[in-house]
Amino acid sequence: MTATAQSLNRLLPQTQCRECGYEGCLPYAQALADGSAAVNLCAPGGEIVMRDIAALLGKTPLPPAKIQTPAIAWIDEAACIGCTACIRACPVDAIMGAHKLMHTVIRSECTGCGLCVAPCPVDCIDMQPVETDFLPQARHLGNSSEARFAAAGHAQTRYERHTVRQQRDQAERKAMLDEREAATKARQAQTAPAAAAFNPMDLIAKAMAKAQTQQTQLVTAHNREGFKNKQLEADKKRAELRRAQRDMKYGNDEEKAAALAYLRRYKAEQEAKAAEQVGKAAH
Repeated sequence: MTATAQSLNRLLPQTQCRECGYEGCLPYAQALADGSAAVNLCAPGGEIVMRDIAALLGKTPLPPAKIQTPAIAWIDEAACIGCTACIRACPVDAIMGAHKLMHTVIRSECTGCGLCVAPCPVDCIDMQPVETDFLPQARHLGNSSEARFAAAGHAQTRYERHTVRQQRDQAERKAMLDEREAATKARQAQTAPAAAAFNPMDLIAKAMAKAQTQQTQLVTAHNREGFKNKQLEADKKRAELRRAQRDMKYGNDEEKAAALAYLRRYKAEQEAKAAEQVGKAAH
């Protein structure tokens, strides 16, 4: 019997970590089913998953290409700037928070995929190893009596709900934008003057106005991106300052030494900026 993508997907841990090189567990299962992927690419699944896949496909077992130790994401809440990048990256909605507010991880729902670490602009997320064989820890909510498949089933349910929510949000946003565009066109149609006689100069003027508008939009988008980058850089500096202040009070000797060096540099930079502003005002 030929193994199907669904039967292979059932063997995977459903962390959606992309360590296999595919966009998720199901794409990897589809690649296994069509023979384009090796049986040993699932890092969180380790040897047990590799052997189950090899047995189902009738292939020779291989040493796991990589083994991922079970770990749960942890956010340094004092350094978090509330950018929501980790929330958008989490495939199972295991991070709570809002824009400009502190974020935190729902530990029982974290699958340990690690996808939230790289997008964090202030490097305030760590993966902390846990003593468990299977994640998420809320696997008792799954529909299987076997811990491994209960964990995978619960993680898959969370991922599917996350995907449905994303699709719904995108559809609602598109509907809102379409409705807004239709309302704008309706208002323009109501207020538009009666059509005048054809004038070639009108076409030229419209073309020039359109080109000017496009140029303005490009400049505005560029300025907006530059402003966002400046804001992000300022947020990073504030997070570094808060971290140094915290380490000076609660850190070990090494952390206190590093914090003291940073605070001295920070003070020197602030004094230099103040002196520069005084010099400009004097001229």
